[in-house]
Amino acid sequence: ARTCIALAAAALFSSAAQAAPLTATEMLNQFNMVVTGNVNSTSHVDGRSYVGGNVSGGDYVQHVRDTPASAYAGLTVGGNLSNNVHVNGLGAVVGGNVNGVNVNSGASYVGGSATSSSFNGDAWVNGSAQNVNFNGAGHAASYINTNNNRPLNAPTPVMNGALAASTSTDFSSLMTGLSSQLSSMQATAGTSVAFSNNDSNVLFSGTGVNGVLVFDLTALDSKIFSSRTTDISFNLTNATTVIFNTNDKTLNLSANFNQAQSLGSKLIWNFAGADTSVTVGRTFGGQALVADGTFSNIGGANVEGGVFAKTLNQYG
Repeated sequence: ARTCIALAAAALFSSAAQAAPLTATEMLNQFNMVVTGNVNSTSHVDGRSYVGGNVSGGDYVQHVRDTPASAYAGLTVGGNLSNNVHVNGLGAVVGGNVNGVNVNSGASYVGGSATSSSFNGDAWVNGSAQNVNFNGAGHAASYINTNNNRPLNAPTPVMNGALAASTSTDFSSLMTGLSSQLSSMQATAGTSVAFSNNDSNVLFSGTGVNGVLVFDLTALDSKIFSSRTTDISFNLTNATTVIFNTNDKTLNLSANFNQAQSLGSKLIWNFAGADTSVTVGRTFGGQALVADGTFSNIGGANVEGGVFAKTLNQYG
């Protein structure tokens, strides 16, 4: 994925400052979604996104003012971006082509061509532009039916900064390393997972140590992530960061997270063994880390947190 963007942007790197790679903590803080492969979406992401492969569909950076500062654009895509995509703010960096894309604000760089798209901030299209509106200052190798009247002679410093950031971090290695680090953490003493109502209700309980609480679910993940589970609740005392470690290859969950919104920023679900898939059918609370697999939210299920995965199918 990094190579894809680097090839498209190679001619510009001589003038673009090199950005420092992110740490795992910085990744979790700055991004709402990181996917090293492809994304298929019919829904939205509230904050910043990075995708190493192609993106089809979706609405990105819905809450511009709530998105933390970063050297990265609002949406960074290594491959192609297409299929009625909206980027509401903070601009975009795309290594390949764009088709059917609307960037409402922020500077954008496109390494390939652009068709049937609009850029409401400054934009640089490295290839041709057909049926494209440049509503800020713009550049394209050729213009067909555009309203650009303020051409750019070179990418702006803002574009170059976001472009440099786009190749600065090996997110695949970063997520894999984070997953391994979390898996090595010992379960916090006194944690419990209680089942009731014929195993349909699950209650996670524990007291944080210096704010951290770790659950080892490797012997329980298939029971928790099953069709029988309908409700998940939490009793987390003094915990600001809660880690759940699992190791099953394939997991499916259709349970209600009763405190998804209030706890979403505190929970990290480390699906360390899920090199196949994790699928959720109801609102999910927390950061879903699926470093080597596919995460899918189906049936209109929201994720109150973030997604960090190899592939994403987003239908909620």
